[in-house]
Amino acid sequence: MSAAVAHGGTRHAAVALSVAAALLLAGCADEPVPIASKLPESTCFGAFTRTDLAPLLGKVGEVKVDSPADLALNSQRRGATCNIYVDGKSGMLAWAKWQPLGQEFVWPLDDLNAEPIPDVENGKVWDTGAAAGISCQGPEGPFQLELWLSGSISGAKAAEKRALLTGLMQKYAAHAKRQTGCAA
Repeated sequence: MSAAVAHGGTRHAAVALSVAAALLLAGCADEPVPIASKLPESTCFGAFTRTDLAPLLGKVGEVKVDSPADLALNSQRRGATCNIYVDGKSGMLAWAKWQPLGQEFVWPLDDLNAEPIPDVENGKVWDTGAAAGISCQGPEGPFQLELWLSGSISGAKAAEKRALLTGLMQKYAAHAKRQTGCAA
């Protein structure tokens, strides 16, 4: 085989590979982009990653995050909220409240068939959310953290929703304790 024929075969192979790559990319262009890929790598006070939140946010839509950078709560800064909006509606909400020790947590969870969350003090989970009430000893003295997390997972079964929300609350509670200086 001459060098000219061999070179021509290589050129045809390169053209064929380019066409195949273009077709693959064109096919991928119609695939919905996961909303979580539009988030910063770390979000909601630094508590969650894109991967953590992907099941809550779906695959289509515009996303906007409204959240402070941290969750360093104390007697002067008593609350923080993270809201991730998908197409202008709340797709995920996490909030935290610092309060003096001894105040009661007001949780209307009786109608939600809430279940306990393992390894989270006063943790409860239901199909669309989770809550926790944590007693802490901090640098300024004892205090409590009230944590809430909500979001819905379309098409998932109740057990799948609760498992995801349980994992998110476990991660959120640990993060909140670190950032508030909470020693249990």
